[in-house]
Amino acid sequence: RAFPRSAGNFVRLNLRRKSYARGYVLRGNRLRKQIWKQKWQKKAQWFGGGGGSVDRSADVCFRCGGTGHWASTCRGREAAAGPLPPESGRADEEEEDPLPTLEEVARRTNSVCPELCESGDAEREKSRRILEAAWRPTPEPPAPPPPVEPLYGLDPEGKVRATPEEVFEALTALGYGSFRPGQEVAVMRILSGLSTLVVLPTGMGKSLCYQLPAYLYHRRSRCVTLVVSPLVSLMDDQVAGLPPCLKAVCVHSNMSRAQREAAMEKVR
Repeated sequence: RAFPRSAGNFVRLNLRRKSYARGYVLRGNRLRKQIWKQKWQKKAQWFGGGGGSVDRSADVCFRCGGTGHWASTCRGREAAAGPLPPESGRADEEEEDPLPTLEEVARRTNSVCPELCESGDAEREKSRRILEAAWRPTPEPPAPPPPVEPLYGLDPEGKVRATPEEVFEALTALGYGSFRPGQEVAVMRILSGLSTLVVLPTGMGKSLCYQLPAYLYHRRSRCVTLVVSPLVSLMDDQVAGLPPCLKAVCVHSNMSRAQREAAMEKVR
């Protein structure tokens, strides 16, 4: 027997079909095309052009200067051109060339004229003085500050020295009792002025490898440590979870202009 039809939420599905929807709906390519049309219609309302249903009464034709149409559909090109100006009766008359000056004649004939040479030298000297007075030297950028000297030197064999007690005191000030594997070597290399590449698993304390040297360098020479991070979330976590003895700000593309300026003021 036939199932009773219900006007409620009950829907009888045909499992042989891949999908089912009540009434007409847009899906797939049709839905993408409709969204594409809506996007370009919105752009046309802001910038002009595009969209068949957009009001073009305010559009100006650059060919005839009229409104309501574009140059591709302009029909008033001949009318906008206007009548040609009346021809002048003196158009056929030839203009006489001006007579050359004495300096030009002397220059063309390579003749020597002391008075002209003296006057020409005076003019050149005057022009040179004017150029010297108007010339301004190109401002040169100030010289960069000298590099920060390493906190510790190398031993006579060119190797990193043993970790001094000052480093362990700074480690305690940051809230740690001891180094994890790989941290102590990286910290001492940075404090000795050596380029260092640290590869550690996640959660093994890579941030301490630059926080501890930054703390010691700043305590000695009041310098600023610049840290470049590829993740915005990592930057926010690092700034929020710093020990009390460290101060830091972050600047990234998700911040507003006022927030970036406030961060730079804290650095200054």
